Amino acid sequence: MKQLILTVNYELFFGDDSGTVNNCMIRPINHLCDVLDEFKYKMTVFWDILHYYRLKELSGSLPELRIDAEMIEKQIMWLIQKGHDVQMLIHPHWLDARWSNNKWKFSYNRFALHRLWDNDDPDDINSIVGCITISKRLMEQVCRRQDPSYKVRVFRAGGYRIEPFNQLSYALLKNEIYADSSAAHGIKSSYDPLPFNFTRLPLYKYYRFDDSVLYHDYEGKFWEFPKGTVSIPVYMHILFSLFNLFYRHRGRYGDGKKLGFMSKEKSFFVSSFEGSNFVRLTPEEVTPLIWNYFLKRAKDYDIAALSSKNLSPFTINMLKTSFIKRKLRFSSLIELIKRCEVYLDLKY
Repeated sequence: MKQLILTVNYELFFGDDSGTVNNCMIRPINHLCDVLDEFKYKMTVFWDILHYYRLKELSGSLPELRIDAEMIEKQIMWLIQKGHDVQMLIHPHWLDARWSNNKWKFSYNRFALHRLWDNDDPDDINSIVGCITISKRLMEQVCRRQDPSYKVRVFRAGGYRIEPFNQLSYALLKNEIYADSSAAHGIKSSYDPLPFNFTRLPLYKYYRFDDSVLYHDYEGKFWEFPKGTVSIPVYMHILFSLFNLFYRHRGRYGDGKKLGFMSKEKSFFVSSFEGSNFVRLTPEEVTPLIWNYFLKRAKDYDIAALSSKNLSPFTINMLKTSFIKRKLRFSSLIELIKRCEVYLDLKY
């Protein structure tokens, strides 16, 4: 049986139609949680906290957004009550999001944290240190209603945009966040804003680093827990890509549209410089044949990453079949972090 870490981005779409909280977040997480609970498996939910920040900011004058915020709060506390892990995901473009004609309108000038100001003001949401500080504070306010000892322990940068890390390190250290799960070995993107290249990411399940996730440092202040990827031969890459085009998945919960450049970044056509093709270790939007192929090549404690907005009943039932056939079991990222003793106050 393969032992993997399950992480789920808890978020809306970022294209012309963001979708609804109920269909992109609440319903798919409820279904996934029911299946995981049946087998006593756990997951880590990366909460897109600046979405919630904007909901709270606007809910005084917009009752429909207040309802969205309340649904999210209830589900987050329910997840913590059930023993699932909740950590921080930041998409800074939410700071510029406008609510118009019952839809979110986005600007992507600040899609990466690096586009925020670098002044040292923890109370300014438009600065890097302020954004991380306020996001952490807001998450802990909600989560501590259910678990008074809760602390944000892990950071995930939206859209893989973690580099250049040295621009973020001060803000994370100031907030006592030493674990990151943003990078993924073997993938790259040339799309703005802020291209990334992880083709030379260290080949470890987890490792310490200091100024950049690209370099392992035995005495580094931070730990990287990369999202899992699978390297497959070119001919299999092409075969699976074609097969997946004709195998359309029906009934996705999410009712929004993908952002163009992010859709391309997460496609099958993401390659390394060496010619080996890397794909994300994810069960979303793949066939059972492809998922089983991924499982055979994954290593124990690799991190499977998916998004609530992309989940479908098909995907969740495919996972359930893997559980029933004893091919797979999931645990949360916080369990691995405890084992690594990243935080001395956390006991395994």
